[in-house]
Amino acid sequence: MSHQPVAYLLFGIGAMIALALEMLGQPSLIFALGMYLPLELNTPALVGGFLSHFLNKRSEKAGGEPGKRIRDRGVIIASGLMAGGALGGVLGAALRLFPVYREDLIKTPFYSSDSVSQSVSALFFVGLCFYVWFGAMKRQKES
Repeated sequence: MSHQPVAYLLFGIGAMIALALEMLGQPSLIFALGMYLPLELNTPALVGGFLSHFLNKRSEKAGGEPGKRIRDRGVIIASGLMAGGALGGVLGAALRLFPVYREDLIKTPFYSSDSVSQSVSALFFVGLCFYVWFGAMKRQKES
């Protein structure tokens, strides 16, 4: 893509590692995500995996129809958050097509302070995790 020679050796090594992982019964996608995506993209996926694991354990403990509802609500909430993030990315990319758009038009009051900005972002991320957990665990009202 940058008119540089393609490192076929690295692709081959990655394919061999993926093949070895598949032969060992481990999903190779985990390795691929860890190798090729930056840490700031992998961390939410890791936290989502933990949430999924704990919700699945809780749904197995509940068993039957209540357990199925826990899993289904968790998947629906997480899918909605992922779709919303993707749409936000598309909207951000579309805004850059207009010459009148500037980044400083959407800065929040705490944007210029790294420590405050990181703290607020972490707080919202933890809030989203709680939203997924409690939304999935929410009991359905009896009709």
